[in-house]
Amino acid sequence: MPTIADTYEVQPGDSLSKIANKFGVSLNDLLQANQQIFDPNLIKVGQKINIPGTAPAPPPTPAPDQPAAYDGIHPAPGTFSMDRLNYSDPPLTNSPGQRNPAIYSQLINQFAVGNNPRHLPDHGNTYCNIFAWDVSRAMGAEIPHWIDSSGKIAVPRAPGAHEININGGIVWMRGHGVTQFGFHSCTPQQAQDAANQGKLAVVMWKNDAGHGHVAVVRPGTATDKGPATAQAGRHNFNDGHVINGFGQNGPLEYFWHD
Repeated sequence: MPTIADTYEVQPGDSLSKIANKFGVSLNDLLQANQQIFDPNLIKVGQKINIPGTAPAPPPTPAPDQPAAYDGIHPAPGTFSMDRLNYSDPPLTNSPGQRNPAIYSQLINQFAVGNNPRHLPDHGNTYCNIFAWDVSRAMGAEIPHWIDSSGKIAVPRAPGAHEININGGIVWMRGHGVTQFGFHSCTPQQAQDAANQGKLAVVMWKNDAGHGHVAVVRPGTATDKGPATAQAGRHNFNDGHVINGFGQNGPLEYFWHD
């Protein structure tokens, strides 16, 4: 996948060819940077388009004892597999007992959820749960996408394993997550405090009338818009707040993990 240098919002009269010409890149490179686009002739006004760089960016060089410098714009190698039923392979991981807010922030940034084709909506499908799955696995505190009949976390496509959607994930979290897998139910401020200590925290909404939603609480400041979050869904962003993803939906439930 080409290095992503910028993003562009589609304007009236735009086509992919016009956008490629505008930024001086080839149409093929533009398509490679936007693998969420399945029909090059169907783009919509307001749609976000990844703009590839004209040359590969050098790999980030972290300072000693510091996490790698991921910018939240360019997905790191191993994070953009389009086999969404299987694991991603992110370069930066973390484990309980090794928590650090700088590492947690960079761990989230490596997925560049606003631009990562693995997490962008396509064909009417959204992937908030896949993003939460990817981040939580990288944190060593998996919020599963696959479980077995007893509710235990399962390997993707293993015999007896089945997928769960985000509503099922919230049911799992309330039960198995809290009672067996080290998660704690908490308030919004407690979730923000946990994230600011480098601990995994999430906010979830179970929608009994349709699709629920989940976002990752990231290090930052809780405001009148709620804790700081990163999310996939109908709107993907790496650095926002709860209200930007959930609007007025609720009730919301917060959880953190050591």
